[in-house]
Amino acid sequence: MPLVVAIIGGMPIQFKNLIEFYKQEYQNAGHDMSKMQIAIHSHTFVSDDQNVVDGYFHNYKSQMDRIGASRGWAPYTKMQYDGGRSKDGALFIGSPAEVADKIAYMKEIFGITRFIGHMDIGDPAHDIMMKSIELFGKEVKPVVQNL
Repeated sequence: MPLVVAIIGGMPIQFKNLIEFYKQEYQNAGHDMSKMQIAIHSHTFVSDDQNVVDGYFHNYKSQMDRIGASRGWAPYTKMQYDGGRSKDGALFIGSPAEVADKIAYMKEIFGITRFIGHMDIGDPAHDIMMKSIELFGKEVKPVVQNL
């Protein structure tokens, strides 16, 4: 079975041991390593306008605070957002180049063969969401599809 790991918070590197264990067990079971498939799933939003990326914090915060209220989480902060957007964070939110670079980094550390971007967090305006999907397909995909 292929593996899909949902990485929606924290630092992706924390999942390295889990993925390495999967690889080990896949090989121990006698499977062809060239057919192994590993994916990660993460919150994703793409914009070529830095003001839109910065403004998306409010959408994201609204959703995280709504969910977190029932789970006992503290209110979501800009520091968490910025940390999540950093190279070592779990959010794939930024320019097409930033998102592509981060996916390439996940390929480097995990050997992923697929990336699943969850793009509807916080209910952005329809035109902004459509632009994010368009940029992902037209600018991010061509960079990462043959890594």
